[in-house]
Amino acid sequence: MTRAPRLIPVLLAFPAAAARQDAWGRLTVLTSGGAELSTAARLAAGERVLLSFELGGDRFEGLRARVSRAEDDADGHRLAELSFEDPVQRRALARVLTDLLASGLP
Repeated sequence: MTRAPRLIPVLLAFPAAAARQDAWGRLTVLTSGGAELSTAARLAAGERVLLSFELGGDRFEGLRARVSRAEDDADGHRLAELSFEDPVQRRALARVLTDLLASGLP
């Protein structure tokens, strides 16, 4: 499992049917298969989100994810575990994560 080397700011968008405003958060854990997210947005298990962020000079737009678990932390933020749904997006993310870790960036 390859993990991101640091916290990553992320824009959360929601499918049009959800009728929700975009929100911001930080990815605290990032792997090619999913992520852990800290955000002020009220996320619920089963909900779909679209993530946009930059990693190692590569921009990921609309990375499709489903919330597998969400709970409040001690600071009142929402911690959510996400699973990435698109295999092509997962492969692209795995490539970037592997390149970052191989280059030794913190």
